[in-house]
Amino acid sequence: MIATPGHTPDSICLFDRANGLLFSGDAYYPGPIWLFRPETDLVAYGKSVQRLAALQPQVKVVLGAHNVPVAPPQVLGELAAAFDKVQAGQVQYRRAGEGKGVYEVGSIVFLMKPSVNAR
Repeated sequence: MIATPGHTPDSICLFDRANGLLFSGDAYYPGPIWLFRPETDLVAYGKSVQRLAALQPQVKVVLGAHNVPVAPPQVLGELAAAFDKVQAGQVQYRRAGEGKGVYEVGSIVFLMKPSVNAR
């Protein structure tokens, strides 16, 4: 069990090291990753996705909690890099309702509150 706070404070991932299976919960899934709720902590989420990216060499399959449940391990590095770009203000967003923006970096999509760094 790996604590991966950020999406929510109690988020976890499960890693079956013997078989290389990472059950990523809500830390990663294909489709807009929700990071706009009051309980979301973007600093914690950034640290969590960096922790998951470090596991990439040991992972054979990423199994997300929503949508298409299977992804290649490379998505972990892409996720961390995409979130870093968003946090650095390098990604433009499009409005997605009151107080929300969609940030897309390649195949990674975040639904979150526009930040002060956002363009």
